Amino acid sequence: MSSQRYKIKSNKKYAVKSAPESSDKQQSGIAWIAFTIVFCLFCCVMPVCLYVHFSRPELFPAVAYTLADPTQQVIVPEVLYLPSEEASTQLEALGLQVVFHEDSHHPVIPEDQILVQSPSAGSMLRPGDPVFLTRSDGWKESVPDVRNLTQQTATEILEKVGFAVTYQMQSSDSNAPDTVISQSIAPDVRLTIGSTIQLIISSGRENLDQTKLATVGDYVGMDFETAKVMLSELYLYALQMDTVYNPDIPNHTIVSQDVPSGKQLPQGSVVRMVVSLGQEVAKVPDCVDLDADSARTLLEDAGFHCVLQYVSDSNYGLDKILGQSAVAGTKLAVGSKIILTASVGNANQVISTGGWSGNPLPSFNTEPETETESELASDSESEILPEEFAPEIPGEIIYETAPVIEDPIEPEIPEVPEIPEIPATAPDLNQNPEYQDAPATAPF
Repeated sequence: MSSQRYKIKSNKKYAVKSAPESSDKQQSGIAWIAFTIVFCLFCCVMPVCLYVHFSRPELFPAVAYTLADPTQQVIVPEVLYLPSEEASTQLEALGLQVVFHEDSHHPVIPEDQILVQSPSAGSMLRPGDPVFLTRSDGWKESVPDVRNLTQQTATEILEKVGFAVTYQMQSSDSNAPDTVISQSIAPDVRLTIGSTIQLIISSGRENLDQTKLATVGDYVGMDFETAKVMLSELYLYALQMDTVYNPDIPNHTIVSQDVPSGKQLPQGSVVRMVVSLGQEVAKVPDCVDLDADSARTLLEDAGFHCVLQYVSDSNYGLDKILGQSAVAGTKLAVGSKIILTASVGNANQVISTGGWSGNPLPSFNTEPETETESELASDSESEILPEEFAPEIPGEIIYETAPVIEDPIEPEIPEVPEIPEIPATAPDLNQNPEYQDAPATAPF
């Protein structure tokens, strides 16, 4: 009885003590399960969030920011397609410098609107830095002069520029048949590409008698229009067959004619002539902001002579072109001199080293080099002073003569005794018994 009671008590005691241990194990198991679930969710959700963040940035709006020091840097605004005056106002209000390049054709962007800007919008610049703009001049080109040319030649020239051509025939006493009397748009007028130009084409004159002859005169050196009128009075035609550039012969002056003076031609005949266009002209390119070598190549390709003029400007690097003597886009005679202003950067001394433009190219030293005594002596010897500044030459100076050194006496060469000749024949072995006892391999 007592033993049974003891067993029951002991079981109860064991049961009471084992209950807390089982609950701790259950709680730790639940914690591990929760941690595993959270970790799995994190591993699954995080890649999705990263993908959405980088593939769909619009879902995460950019945070506005301000410059730490607005006086040191400014953000370049977008000025594309704005009128040039409005774009300049915006940029200059930020303290930026506006530089316009040569206008460019564009079939869509209207005239005077900004076509290109550099640097682009959003770039960081300091006040005073340049922003380069290119304006659109629309879709225009200058109309060439095709008067007095044949219909075919005039059409080829106009269509090559981009204009359409129509024709209207008209009789003329002075213009040869199938040549242009006039054009609907005057030469050098800027016209939208694709526009139509009407040409008045000569059909010649009607009252001609080819049985009658007329004597051709000498028209070289005469104005072409004057010669054309003179030939029309003889019932002949003057035809501008070709043109040449010649700075020594004025524009529209006849250089040569294919029919010699004094020859007789029937009425209605054509005298073909070569006419001078005078001095050849070309459009000045825009060299601002280029380096010296690129500017030189650009000017020489256009037919101009380039001369450099260096100025000190710490805002720009060495050989940066800051300005030019002729405005870009203007027409000047080929061979004209154009002066380019180039920067020498931060250098405080320029030494001439010669250059391609006729002016010196710069080399730079922060401190002038001191000449050595030998260099100073060579400079003084090579320099020729005027007589009034030349030093006085003293009278005759007697210098002590150095002692004359006599030629050394050469020692006599002692005589060499004569060496007796060696007989050519081998010695007789029988006269010397010692050779008989020599071994067989011994040399003779």
